[in-house]
Amino acid sequence: MTDVQGFATYVNDHLDETVAELERYVTMESGSRDKAAVDRVGHAVSEAFSALGFTIERIAETECGDHLVARRSGGGAGRALALIHLDTVWPPGSLATNPCRVENGRVYGPGTRDMKGGWIVLLAALRALRAAGWDGLAETTVFMTGDEELGSPHGRPWIEKAAREADWALVMEPARENGGLVTRRGMVGAVSFAIRGAATHATNRHLGASAIVEAAHKILALEALTDVERGVLINVGIVEAGNARQVVPDRADLSIDLRAPNVAEADALIANVTRIANQTVVPGTRTVMSGGITRPAFETSAGTERLLSLAQECGRPLGLTLDGMYTRAGSDGNFTAALGVPTLDGLGPEGGDGASRRENILLESVPRRAALLAGIIAGLPGLLESNSSDG
Repeated sequence: MTDVQGFATYVNDHLDETVAELERYVTMESGSRDKAAVDRVGHAVSEAFSALGFTIERIAETECGDHLVARRSGGGAGRALALIHLDTVWPPGSLATNPCRVENGRVYGPGTRDMKGGWIVLLAALRALRAAGWDGLAETTVFMTGDEELGSPHGRPWIEKAAREADWALVMEPARENGGLVTRRGMVGAVSFAIRGAATHATNRHLGASAIVEAAHKILALEALTDVERGVLINVGIVEAGNARQVVPDRADLSIDLRAPNVAEADALIANVTRIANQTVVPGTRTVMSGGITRPAFETSAGTERLLSLAQECGRPLGLTLDGMYTRAGSDGNFTAALGVPTLDGLGPEGGDGASRRENILLESVPRRAALLAGIIAGLPGLLESNSSDG
């Protein structure tokens, strides 16, 4: 049995340095649409992997943050792929009103839970394995996505390329509220409506066609598609429209988030959204729809179940009871799971209030989550052996 308690002791002994490292990353803002900031924090975290013996490859992008790939060869068997992302949902300047801070055993600040806390859990686990002299994999790869919060439109093909060369994928998204791991995720879509009308002065409104009024009708129709019990969710998250208060607006742009539990529901949802796009309420307006499903379903597989069993075995000495859970949220793990790669998600720290100004991680969870991850990694070669004996 792997000495997970020893891993926890090692991480706990170095917890002050780990917290300082997390604070450094959090105070380097990296909102998805700020390429320079994403690249800056990517350089910082890649230095930490370099210090662990990884070589770093940069995949340059022009429209989003660069992706980074850290690789290290070992003397054992099996190829593990760990997934983290460098971007957050928080725009530049968020630290001014939501500073990085430690309060009542929790670390707060933009991006702590999603997912800079996951970076430090991964780094702490790798450091604990190095301190123990463990070198049981043939290759360890860490893929750092630069546009995950945008749906990984540029990162996806590179993630899938790395996944095809891996035996397992370990995703450092945060743990669920009860500490559970993620073994299944729904499908995710991103759709845009470009609504165009005719501008005129408000005093001559009969000559114009209001794109905002058309957008209002479409927003209500879109939101009405939500069916929480079926797991179908629609959120119009961004509305950009108009130019001046006294002008009938000739443009409105909607950014729409879609969630569905499976392929059939996703197909039906896209059909309904397309129908709304094609319907015109305000004469003289027109709508162009773009986008679609961006993340395929992450279904539980036999390989994922074996990873979960390994995690449960490693968690018991740490006092952890770990369930495999479904979540409607997507991650880069959707891509690896859809390719048939055994994928275990939610390996980051425990915390709460994701995507809010109270976003946080529970500090005491870091040693146990890092120890759990170290134990899982150390147990991966054994899964190859069990697969061989089963076959």
